[in-house]
This record gives sequence, structure tokens and C-alpha cells, in this order.
Amino acid sequence: MDSERVKVLKKTLGANIRKARERLGITQEQMAEMLDMSPEVYGRMERGLIFPRVERLVDICAKLGESADQLLGLPLSEASAENLVRQDEWFTVMHRFTPVLPRLTQIQRQAVRRHMADFQRLLVSFLEPQQDPEAKR
Repeated sequence: MDSERVKVLKKTLGANIRKARERLGITQEQMAEMLDMSPEVYGRMERGLIFPRVERLVDICAKLGESADQLLGLPLSEASAENLVRQDEWFTVMHRFTPVLPRLTQIQRQAVRRHMADFQRLLVSFLEPQQDPEAKR
């Protein structure tokens, strides 16, 4: 890959990470802590000066609720775009819990995660189109 393309990907990734982080109401320091990295290194990533390792990129995607394609500015398939809308709705709810989690004990965090997973399954059951029982026959 030529150096100009890498430079563009770094800038695009940095800008998209910043937008996603700000949309969730997370500071750079909080995001760096969530990723177990220094705020200085994270800031350089957002400014497009450095590119994360693949493992780190996967972690960033998970924390922000974004796909790597979306953060890198690559085109998405229609099915992926629909799934991202659902993820975005879910992360809008989840970002409210982000400031609280560091103050919880390990047991409390596990309970929150378990309850939130149950809540997500409930929401998905309402969002998924219900199959007609007659259609199964």
C-alpha cells in the first residue's frame, strides 16, 4: 500500500474515532483508559499521526460500537449498515453507563453487563420482524 493511501487512512480513522467518541460523550482520557493506553498515544491516533495495531483497532471498534470498515471510511454492505444502526441505538443507551462503571465493584459490573445483555435481547426481540405462525406451516 502506498504511503499516501496509508496517510489518508490514518487521518480518516482518527477523525472517525473522534466523532464516534464525542457522539458517545466520552473524553479522550476516558477512552484511553478504556483501551488501557496513555492519553498522549490515543490523542496522536485521533490526530491521524499513528495507526493502531489490528488488535487495538478491534478493541476500539468494540468500545465505540463501530465496524472497522466504518472507522476506516470504507463502503458498507446494506446488511452491515442496518446492523450498525441497531448498534448505534444500543450504544446511545450504553454510553450513559460509561461514567458509572469505574466506580462499581467487579461483581456490580458483572451484574450490570448481565442485565444489559438481557435488556438488549429483549429490545432485539421487539425490533426483529415477527414471523407469522401461519407462514411456518
